[in-house]
Amino acid sequence: MGWITIYITGKTDFREVVREKLENSPLAIMPGNIGGTGGDGPFADMYWVDESVHLRTIKEAIGSKLVWRYRLRFYGSLESFIESQNPTSKTSDFTDEEKALIREMQASA
Repeated sequence: MGWITIYITGKTDFREVVREKLENSPLAIMPGNIGGTGGDGPFADMYWVDESVHLRTIKEAIGSKLVWRYRLRFYGSLESFIESQNPTSKTSDFTDEEKALIREMQASA
């Protein structure tokens, strides 16, 4: 069995509740430790998960209410997790074509 790393972030401190849900699930999951994410945030946690477990299964084990309540975001790589923690690295989700359409709509309004 191989393991992959999943990083989870949230708006408020979700770590204890999510850890309890995952530990009580039948999934093969080992909790990790990111360190330095205490106090006022940012709130993040790390888990090693059996590589055969899909992300959707992990979300189902946590439960949709908790995912929404804490605005949980899931990352499958360290790079994407680090990028999410750096507010200056945010890039637009729109393509150049979409940006042109938005400008066109704003001009016609």
